[in-house]
Amino acid sequence: MDPVKQPLNKIRLTSRQSRWLYVTVQLLLLALLIFVCTKISFIFAPLRTFFSTLLGPFLIAGFLYYLLRPLVKLLMKLKMKRRAANITAFVLLLVLVIGGLAVLIPHITSQVVNIVQNLPQLAGRVQKLANQLAGTDIAQGLGLDAVVKKLDFDNQKLIKYLANLLGDNATEISSIVSWIGNALVNIFMAPIILYFLMKNGDRLSGNIQRFCPPARRPFVANLLHRVNTTVETYFTGQFTDMLIVAILSCIGYYIVGTPYALAIGFTAGVMNMVPYIGPWLGAVPAVLVAMTVSWQNVLWAVVVAVAVQQIDNNFVYPNVIGKTLDISPLTVIVILLTAGNIWGLLGVILGIPAYAVVKTVLTCFIAEPNNGFFDYMNSTDEPQADDDVPRS
Repeated sequence: MDPVKQPLNKIRLTSRQSRWLYVTVQLLLLALLIFVCTKISFIFAPLRTFFSTLLGPFLIAGFLYYLLRPLVKLLMKLKMKRRAANITAFVLLLVLVIGGLAVLIPHITSQVVNIVQNLPQLAGRVQKLANQLAGTDIAQGLGLDAVVKKLDFDNQKLIKYLANLLGDNATEISSIVSWIGNALVNIFMAPIILYFLMKNGDRLSGNIQRFCPPARRPFVANLLHRVNTTVETYFTGQFTDMLIVAILSCIGYYIVGTPYALAIGFTAGVMNMVPYIGPWLGAVPAVLVAMTVSWQNVLWAVVVAVAVQQIDNNFVYPNVIGKTLDISPLTVIVILLTAGNIWGLLGVILGIPAYAVVKTVLTCFIAEPNNGFFDYMNSTDEPQADDDVPRS
């Protein structure tokens, strides 16, 4: 008799079919659970607030944790015990951060204050240079002279505009103040969380494996190791890349005579952490400040920005991060657009490493089917409960 025409109560599934049916039912139940949770989201509002509050400190602590891991490994190779290596790395980080802030913050703050104080004069210089540009044949041929004539950098009008802007956006200003307060809390909490991560971080893999059946633990250990390596490579590489770009930018802008080279170079280094878009956003302050000097300085500022990016793209980034992530440029752009649209700046910064982690996990599951984790799914024999489920 044709199996298709058999009554449902007489159809017998093979062992493999029953297991795939079990997985399908589990996925459907998971989808149903997610759907129900979306309908009662108000119940999870306190949890959302709790996790959103802890997200910032944990991200900062996790970033610093992966920055210190290479140093801890180096100290352990020098015959230092893990506990002593963790404490040494933690103390060195505190010394470097406090010393660096003590040296850099006064200079950067003074340059930012000078920019704000000289804003009217800077606006006047930009207006003068714009008028000179409007008088050129190229600008008239492109129709830019009419656009330049509409620009008005009168100091009184600028002050009035800023006052109206502040008055109309009091709510936004209060939110900015609240954001600054949260940032200070994150900065204070991050070292505390970092200390416990360094103390107990190496136990996390073992604790996760304890919840897995013994036959699957080798695969889980390999998976966690590869995920850990991916995250460590990305964050340590990005920090090193950011530091090199910041130093090169500061030196370049100082050589060509761009004002406030330290603040602009530091901004360029930080913005460089955003792939593809960040380097050009970091060049915008340099161009704007250079416009207050001369068009020649604008040209040199652009040359410095392009030169630094060429050095970074062709020498620094490939050697620091290399091909470990192996993500195509088109994929990066799609991730940035999608994650940025959903989660804003945080999505832009964390979208790439999150994708790299997901890709690593899928690679372990799909490209390495003989790792022991799929033995249950691929087996044609009935599973042995005593072997697959740990005893309590």
